[in-house]
Amino acid sequence: MHRTWLRVVCLVGLILGMAWGVRAQGERRDAELEALRQRVRELEAQNRTILRMLEALKQQLAKRGVHEAGAQSGAAGEKARRGRRAQGEEVTRSSPKSGSQKTVTWKELSPKGSRLQFYGFLRLDLIADSARPDFAQTIFRVRSADARLGPGNERGNFTMHPRLTRIGINYQGPEIGGGGKLTGKFEVDFQNGGRESRPRFRTRHAYLKLSWGAFSLLGGQTWDIISPLYPTVNNDTLMWNAGNLGDRRAQVRFSYEPDVGGGRFSFVGGVGLTGAIDSKDLDGDGFRDGEASRRPNLQARIGYAHALWSAGSRLSIGLSGHYGWEEMVTPIAGRKSFRSQSLNVDYALTLHERVMLRGEGWFGRNLSDFRGGVGQGLNTALGTEIRSRGGWAELGLKLSRFYRIFPGYAIDDPVDRDIPVQGRVKNRAWYIVNRFYPGGPFVLGIDYLHWTTDYKGFDRGIDHRLNLYVQYNF
Repeated sequence: MHRTWLRVVCLVGLILGMAWGVRAQGERRDAELEALRQRVRELEAQNRTILRMLEALKQQLAKRGVHEAGAQSGAAGEKARRGRRAQGEEVTRSSPKSGSQKTVTWKELSPKGSRLQFYGFLRLDLIADSARPDFAQTIFRVRSADARLGPGNERGNFTMHPRLTRIGINYQGPEIGGGGKLTGKFEVDFQNGGRESRPRFRTRHAYLKLSWGAFSLLGGQTWDIISPLYPTVNNDTLMWNAGNLGDRRAQVRFSYEPDVGGGRFSFVGGVGLTGAIDSKDLDGDGFRDGEASRRPNLQARIGYAHALWSAGSRLSIGLSGHYGWEEMVTPIAGRKSFRSQSLNVDYALTLHERVMLRGEGWFGRNLSDFRGGVGQGLNTALGTEIRSRGGWAELGLKLSRFYRIFPGYAIDDPVDRDIPVQGRVKNRAWYIVNRFYPGGPFVLGIDYLHWTTDYKGFDRGIDHRLNLYVQYNF
């Protein structure tokens, strides 16, 4: 009996000893973990201190002109730097404003204190029409199906091309005296004629811009100031002559865009080349009528943008207009001078990050050089400017991160009595844009347009147009 109790006591003691040992070991581990955590906190605090010291040192070096000192380090240093670049090492440049370091990727080059950023996309379009447009690739209207104009216009066609492939360069230069910031853009695609297997470059943008805070001065070729928006559909001709006004042209513009009351005002004015689009030379003297007027056209826009009731919601609205002159040596129906003018409104309403509504409305006269009047500016028989009105509206819906849809409508409606016989009295289309984003830089588009063009004295033309395209952005 005593032996049994002795065994029990020994067993209990053994168990208690093991439990105490485990507890002591756990306490040691807890103490070690706490010490390790404390050491990590100390290292993090030291790292933050070092980073602050490095940032302060970089700012001091930038102020003392590190770049000038580096330029004087001799030919040996320059040779070594070239060798490192040849071996593919990362090259860094100091930002001329902050002195912070930024890695230069394959898309960016930094010659002589400037930065060039390359961008663009590769694109292939496949287009099918149920009736013949004026041009299969660059549609502006549908040909009349009237038999008196010849057979075949009611027939469809198919084409495909890579001409909308785009290459661009964004330029950022050094600071100009007085804190000015110099930027620029050069952008081309291949929609400028040539054989189908050998298309030619088309210049889209080519300008420099100098900015001082809210002020900026731009010179070169870019979008017109008036009617600055454009629909999502028809990425080549952008519904020009069918409701969307404004194109690209050489210009000089001045902008003032201050932040006011949580929003931003925009005041833009400038002068541009008249005749850049329609190249009108009605008297045949070899000089474009706009250039013969000895005056550029005048353009201006005032706008305001402000956030609305929730994050991501925003309203932008603008009022714009232009005035231009054209002159001839030989009178046209008794007149040697004509005017071009328009008044335009544009709006963009973002209701939610997934819902957007935007569009434009306008009216004016002699608008062929600004993509209005269905491409008709003057009635040469009457010697009058052709008046027109139109616009477009589009709803954007982001249904998922892979798919977006844009239904819309566009119309250009000239005044009928201003149009000569066989002229175009209305051009309109409703459309549905489907955009798919399968992943990465790929974009797949499937666009449908129901396009109708009415003629004075002839049957209308109706086209069901389907545009499939694939695009890779870089």
